Amino acid sequence: MLHHINIRNFRNFEHFETDFTEGITALLGKNGSGKSSLIEAINFLSVGRSFRARHDRDTINKQIIGTGDFASIKARVSVNEDLNDIQMVLDLNNSKRLKKNCSYNGANLPLSKLIGNLKSVCFSVNDMNIIYGSPFVRRKYINLLNLQIDPQYVSELLLYSKIVESRNSLLKQIKNNFASKNELEYWNNKMVESGTYLISSRNKTINQLSVLVESIYPKLFNNRHNGDIEYLCNIDISNEFIMNNDKDQIYNNFLNKLKQSEFKDIALGKSTIGPHRDDLIINIDNNTAENFASRGQARLLVLGMKLAECELIKKLNYTEPIILLDDAFSELDLDNQEYLCKFIYDYNQCLITGLDFKVLENLNFSYNSLYLDQKELNINE
Repeated sequence: MLHHINIRNFRNFEHFETDFTEGITALLGKNGSGKSSLIEAINFLSVGRSFRARHDRDTINKQIIGTGDFASIKARVSVNEDLNDIQMVLDLNNSKRLKKNCSYNGANLPLSKLIGNLKSVCFSVNDMNIIYGSPFVRRKYINLLNLQIDPQYVSELLLYSKIVESRNSLLKQIKNNFASKNELEYWNNKMVESGTYLISSRNKTINQLSVLVESIYPKLFNNRHNGDIEYLCNIDISNEFIMNNDKDQIYNNFLNKLKQSEFKDIALGKSTIGPHRDDLIINIDNNTAENFASRGQARLLVLGMKLAECELIKKLNYTEPIILLDDAFSELDLDNQEYLCKFIYDYNQCLITGLDFKVLENLNFSYNSLYLDQKELNINE
């Protein structure tokens, strides 16, 4: 649970500080008052990156760029009644490279160790890109989910990214006759070893998530439509052996495919095989949602995935995530608004923007109101 947050030079916040309580908190204020930015800051501290900005450096208040000042997000959180302070300092140096300095109860620690101490699930209008966006967006979705439920995933993802970068550099050298093709063997083995872990972890997560969404979708669609999610692994188009999650088989298949692609990779100067090219297939009524779902249906499909995330994190970590809903209720009919309200009411803590709160009142649900213009917390019983 989140008890307190202190934000400095993040987005349009020069300084913002407030306390939180249990239950549902409605974020209120004029346009530009920082409602979405507050949700973004909380989620940033949870997963280590922004869900709104393509580049995390874009979250820093423009007024401090070039001044030597920094941005920071600090929160007091509790898990099993133990209070802890977690902080991330965002420092943009002269080369515009963003450095993230993290601490836990005052002790410095790497970003990979900070992620997961504050668990959250966020839904925003940008999440429609999970349906209509590129495979990059869906890979980002898989990664952000796995960061919170698989402690080893963070370090493996960072390692794999560095390996791919090194292999790509070598491929370009081979293409220009500055290196030998034989040198690829070392990086092939490293890439397959780390990539196998990512594939196995992603497959396991998506399988578990799919089971949960298949039970949620009938409620969102009033039994008129069904949906599911599939993990599309780049190293096996048929996806047959991936479903068994046999790591030895994944390793051997990955290595063989990587060797087969060497000439192509050298010609292009980049690695064309591996989990950095993975994708998800999201279906509605056995058809690809990207091509067949209406905007309203797509919104419900993504919302169902987010609610399933909440259930999965709670199931695997024995702790409830904070639910962050940024304009999640717009374009939902009354039945779905009521279903969503009932869902979040069963969780310890939820922050909402963009809701006609009469829905909560009609259900006799109490909620807190946080007026960002006034920077004070009021209680609405």
